Amino acid sequence: MLETTLIALQDIMLDKILDEAGRKILLSEFPKIMQQGFAYLPAGLCVSSMGRPVSYEQAVAWKVLNDDNANYCLAFMFVNWSFV
Repeated sequence: MLETTLIALQDIMLDKILDEAGRKILLSEFPKIMQQGFAYLPAGLCVSSMGRPVSYEQAVAWKVLNDDNANYCLAFMFVNWSFV
């Protein structure tokens, strides 16, 4: 689903991937991600980094720490996804 180059990977913005509903769910789960380290997100629709619509059954979001154990970024895994 991630259609990008290694160079462009760092420039992918969350609002370019998740739709409005997905962003609202992520924001509601954000405290859980920061406290627990991860959260499961329900089925939904999103957009690939090349602009193609994608559906998925479930997503997992988790926080990534740097070498100093400080929050670095969020990572996502989309389960059973397909282009629509």
